[in-house]
Amino acid sequence: MVTATSIKRVRLALGESQLAFGRRFNVNQSTVHRWEIEGIPKKGATRIAVEYVLSTLDPKEEIPLPGRRAR
Repeated sequence: MVTATSIKRVRLALGESQLAFGRRFNVNQSTVHRWEIEGIPKKGATRIAVEYVLSTLDPKEEIPLPGRRAR
């Protein structure tokens, strides 16, 4: 399941700014910011594209958010 937190974790794991991450999906920085707060749209091409990128990372690898310790 794609969540707002998982989007941010993936972006940070890729070492990308919101702007650079947004370029992958042809959206602007404010859209990525909104995804990281509210999640991505429930359906459509954007959801498919984001889910694909998320699926390319190792799901067993926990990627901590800044300021949080990994479990």
